[in-house]
Amino acid sequence: MLSLTVVRMLPVAVALVGSGLRLPTVAYIGWFGPRGLASVVLGLLVLEEHVRGVGLLGRVVAVTVGLSVLLHGVSAVALAARYGRWIERTTATGRALREGTPVPEAAQRRITAR
Repeated sequence: MLSLTVVRMLPVAVALVGSGLRLPTVAYIGWFGPRGLASVVLGLLVLEEHVRGVGLLGRVVAVTVGLSVLLHGVSAVALAARYGRWIERTTATGRALREGTPVPEAAQRRITAR
């Protein structure tokens, strides 16, 4: 579970320090950012080197990737909607966000009309 949360999200947060992005955006990027592929590639590299304990490592990688797919898939709709509502609330107050570009007036009217 740590590899799906802290181990993945903390480096993203550190990398985004000074970017001007707000905490909800950093958390969103940390949760939905790059996943799985790095684990698979690194696991395959270890497999090619015939390292002791490669069977256990393979199982750990498989469980991590499987849980990542499951948890990120299950949470995608709810967290994307929540993040979208945060963006709408924040921009409605007139605060500028580095996260997005200004919304054209016509598009803003359509969003507000919903």
